[in-house]
Amino acid sequence: MAEEVISDFDMTLSRFAYNGKRCPSSYNILDNSKIISEECRKELTALLHHYYPIEIDPHRTIKEKLPHMVEWWTKAHNLLCQQKIQKFQIAQVVRESNAMLREGYKTFFNTLYHNNIPLFIFSAGIGDILEEIIRQMKVFHPNIHIVSNYMDFNEDVEERRERYMDSYDIVLEKDETLDVVNGLLQHILCQGDQLEMQGP
Repeated sequence: MAEEVISDFDMTLSRFAYNGKRCPSSYNILDNSKIISEECRKELTALLHHYYPIEIDPHRTIKEKLPHMVEWWTKAHNLLCQQKIQKFQIAQVVRESNAMLREGYKTFFNTLYHNNIPLFIFSAGIGDILEEIIRQMKVFHPNIHIVSNYMDFNEDVEERRERYMDSYDIVLEKDETLDVVNGLLQHILCQGDQLEMQGP
């Protein structure tokens, strides 16, 4: 079986903290940036305070959490779309943030690339942000495939999706190479559900 690496991004490939200070997630980077209005920031913070306790609630199953997480992302996405963010602003937002990849990231990314090992990044964060972080760290190699929430920048969503698929040579509906990845993720989710049902 061919080797491949599957990873989350926020607080997995990116750092959780540095010098005692919490590092931002891909959403935090945008939420805290200068291009977001104060009113929008307040609404995003209110959503965080409402939905984050649900996300980390140990008494809820993944199936119970999922509708709330989708609702959270949808509301946050709609708020961000109202800000009329332009694509060129993303690079600036990332540069001005405290985003960092984990220590040893160059060795990790470069080793996978030089050994032709695909890196699949599945993230509930903002794909445009995390992609830019990896780019600015000079390790965005052709073996990286990202499945995340991408902003449409006022373009037709379907056109944006098609360009995204083309640029990474991934077609989720037809690409059989993702069957293994999807199967593994389903297995992990099922195991997680079983552990939650069993309790401590």
